[in-house]
Amino acid sequence: MINSDVNIKSTNMKTLLKLIIFIILFLSMEGIHAQHEYRGTATPFKPQSPLFGKDIIINDSPTQNQRQLVLCSAFNGWLFAEYSYTDPNNHSPAATVMKSIDNGYTWSEFFNGVWPGVYTFFNSLDMIVTGDSISNLKVFLVYVVSNDPITGIGEGIIWRYNGETGVFEDGFQLEYLKNISLYTDFQYPANSSNPYSIGILYSAHSYTPNNQDSLIFLSSNNGGLSFNGRNIVSITDHIFSKAAITYGRSNLWNSGRYFATWQEQLYDNSKTGHIYTSHSEPDFNSPFTKPVCLDSIDPASINMGRNPSIACQMTNIDNDSSNLTELVLFDKFNTSTHLFDIMGYYNLQATNHNNFKILNISNSAHYNIQPSINFNHFDSTFMVTYYDSTTQKLPYLTNDFNLRNPDNWHFVSTGYNDSTSLSSPYPKVVLNQNQKKGANIWSAESIGGKGIGMFDSEYSTWTGISEIYKNDIDQSFYIYPNPCGYSLNLVFKLKEDESVKINIYNQLGEFAENVTNQKFPTGHNLIKYNTTNLAEGCYYLVFSSKNLNQTKKLFIVK
Repeated sequence: MINSDVNIKSTNMKTLLKLIIFIILFLSMEGIHAQHEYRGTATPFKPQSPLFGKDIIINDSPTQNQRQLVLCSAFNGWLFAEYSYTDPNNHSPAATVMKSIDNGYTWSEFFNGVWPGVYTFFNSLDMIVTGDSISNLKVFLVYVVSNDPITGIGEGIIWRYNGETGVFEDGFQLEYLKNISLYTDFQYPANSSNPYSIGILYSAHSYTPNNQDSLIFLSSNNGGLSFNGRNIVSITDHIFSKAAITYGRSNLWNSGRYFATWQEQLYDNSKTGHIYTSHSEPDFNSPFTKPVCLDSIDPASINMGRNPSIACQMTNIDNDSSNLTELVLFDKFNTSTHLFDIMGYYNLQATNHNNFKILNISNSAHYNIQPSINFNHFDSTFMVTYYDSTTQKLPYLTNDFNLRNPDNWHFVSTGYNDSTSLSSPYPKVVLNQNQKKGANIWSAESIGGKGIGMFDSEYSTWTGISEIYKNDIDQSFYIYPNPCGYSLNLVFKLKEDESVKINIYNQLGEFAENVTNQKFPTGHNLIKYNTTNLAEGCYYLVFSSKNLNQTKKLFIVK
């Protein structure tokens, strides 16, 4: 009996062991099929990654046609989003910068500017945030405002703001600009910068003596206190349109370099043109190398490019080629299908060789445009997004910086946007320095064909019922009219009784007047303020309370 019981128990144990092994194998197979990983250029059939939450509206203002959106991240994850629109009061170009201190879940106004006068639109705008602490946080804004819809030539404006208070600190202007872009190395500063460098790339037109376009690079080695470097990148008898700049660095090439890409076309109304790239050599403020025409590498792409975007490896390590990697993406027009697709060129020896190779990202059967690319230095990957107008989706992809499989990109999401009402979204991807993952911004279509700025991120799981969001939308601060003469209305809504302080500063950041410093009740409050003592010009109103801090820009015209 004892032997019989042992045999029965042994048989049962074997059966149980087989069952356990089967269950483990079955679950393993299920785990494999459940992975949200897509490779290759074909459209994947899996649903989008659950990491992307619901779309978040950056600033719900129905009268604004929000376009030309840009996004950047501070060292601590604070996000700054900017967009342009036409001011409905005087039909002048205007720009708003929104700020989020909770990784993009809620937004408050940081800056709003209107350019009344001869200008009618923004031809270009960009923004960066620098600094490694709250005390030295800076926001740099650059614009090209124009009244010439054909050439886009206008005035270039470069401003620096305090990133915590929003107070204007310094700025300067340039004439006859067409396009402007800027970048910084504050995460991995070049050796000869103190504390970090900033690079500005812009295209300008010279009416005399040869009526040429020039591409010019300005550099600062002192964190933007002054721009003491100037190099001409390229000169043409044709037209420079969109230009973009980035920064590259690795262990062996730690002096740092700025890398540029741009579009050159025959005429102002040309739909496509050549795509060039060049970089400073041997360091961040050196002259630029001889430009390389990327589209000429592929005969089918010659003069068929537009809308270039660029990113470079920016780390303390080298790639497999003992160098750093550069990647350029742009729209390529296919003459046989009459469709645009995303074209890519990469160089694994970007500092000293022009070994550019072609890579594929998107499904060529779809109409794909408007690529944006950035680099994640935390995991050494390139992050890409673009507009798939065939599916009305915004894919999000990544690939290792060595690009060992340049045509096999990991689809984190085949389309992170919830709303498919898209026309010209121009999506952008940046790195959230706090979350160490990508964040995205784009322009969706709202009521009446107006654009509305939207936000989502790889790290977001927001479902639309965030308690933080519900609390913050109960706080607001508005001023009108703007520009104003002698009387200004200040309106603010409080969710509880609290003390409010409102100060006015001039353009130099100097204190001008105190509007109020007292306790106000819950709900809407109105202050009518007499501005007789303030001279004509630009001012900043800083609103401070326990639950809300905002800065408004005010123009006084008498």
